[in-house]
Amino acid sequence: MQTKDKKKRRSRRNSEGLTCTEESPETRCCRYPLKVDFEAFGWDWIIAPKSYEANYCAGECQHMFMPKYPHTQLVRYSNTTVAGPCCAPLKTSRISMLYFDNDLNIIFGYLPDMVVDRCGCA
Repeated sequence: MQTKDKKKRRSRRNSEGLTCTEESPETRCCRYPLKVDFEAFGWDWIIAPKSYEANYCAGECQHMFMPKYPHTQLVRYSNTTVAGPCCAPLKTSRISMLYFDNDLNIIFGYLPDMVVDRCGCA
């Protein structure tokens, strides 16, 4: 008789949250694609990128999907005038950008919080 030592692997929670499209039937809090086109805005002072995927959050947040932190539960039960949970960015990231400043110098920099990476109920 042979035995095999099987290591149990825990499944990892989806750290990215839900990602949807406009055609998705999903009603829960979800990250949707949103392309920002700087040329369409007339922002000709931006050299690169000309456009980028910013994403946005939308959807329903029911209390049953809220984190089970004690603070969340206390707020929920103690104050009825507080608005319910809403779908909001939980993680964002920066983009790099090449642009002209007011003196027409070419500047390279990073703009924080320009891309929504994950949405959730808050």
